[in-house]
Amino acid sequence: MIIDGKKIAEEIKNTLRGGGLKLAIIAVAPDEASKKFIEKKEKFAKEIGVETRIYELPQDISTSQLRQKMAEISHILENDGVILQLPLPEHIKTQYVLNGIIANKDVDVLSSRAFGDFATGHSKILPPVVSAIKIIFEKYKVDVRNKNIIVVGAGRLVGKPAATWLINQEATVSVLNEFTPDISKFTRDADIIVTGTGKPGLIKPDMIKDGVIIIDAGSLVGDVDPAVEKKASLFTPVPGGIGPLTVAMVFKNLIELNRK
Repeated sequence: MIIDGKKIAEEIKNTLRGGGLKLAIIAVAPDEASKKFIEKKEKFAKEIGVETRIYELPQDISTSQLRQKMAEISHILENDGVILQLPLPEHIKTQYVLNGIIANKDVDVLSSRAFGDFATGHSKILPPVVSAIKIIFEKYKVDVRNKNIIVVGAGRLVGKPAATWLINQEATVSVLNEFTPDISKFTRDADIIVTGTGKPGLIKPDMIKDGVIIIDAGSLVGDVDPAVEKKASLFTPVPGGIGPLTVAMVFKNLIELNRK
C-alpha cells in the first residue's frame, strides 16, 4: 500500500491555526532543491496564518559569522520559531551553528540542547520526521516493539532522530551507515526499513522481503527503487510521502512551542 502523505498532511493542516506566529528561515546560498523546500514551507505557512521571513546569506560567510547571525535572529522577539535550511556549505561547522538556535524556538529539534531534551524524553515536541513516522505508524497500527527495524543512514535530519525515537519506543534497531559493507544482509530480514541517505535507488526489490514496511525519507528522489512497492505492505513514495508530512510537523511544532 502506498502512503498518501499529501492527503494526511492536508488533514493535519486543517487542524492548525498559526494565529499570527512568525517563522524565521535562514538559508545560506540555497540551491534549487533548498529553494523548493523553502517555497513549500512558505506556502504551508501562508495557508495556516503563519508569517515567514527568509534570511538569505552569502556562500562565503564564515562559521563564526553564521553562528552570530543565527543567535541574533533567534533572539528577535518577533521570531517565534527558527529554521536553518540544510545542507550548509562544506566549510561551515553545521552543529556549532545549529546550537545558536534557542531551544524553545528550535522547531526542527536540531540544536544539541533541543535534541538532548528529545532523546531523554523531556521535549514538548518531536523532530518533524519522527512525528511524520509516528503518525503513519499510528494510522496503520504498526507496533514497533516486536519488529526487526533497520535504519539506513545516521544523518541529523532522518537517521539519528528516527533511531533515537525507535529505541525509546523499546524497538530493536540496527543503524547502517556508509561503512556498512553490504546493507542487503540487514535489509533482507527487516520488518521495517527507515531510510534517508539521499542516494537514489539504493534499496532494490531483491534486497527486501515480502510484506516489509518502508519509510523512504529521501529528499527529491527516493532512496528506494519504486519497484519495491509491489513487495511492501506499506510504502512512502518520494515525492508525496514523508516530505509533505514533515513540513506539516514543522508548523505543528511551531504552534506547540508557542502554546501558552
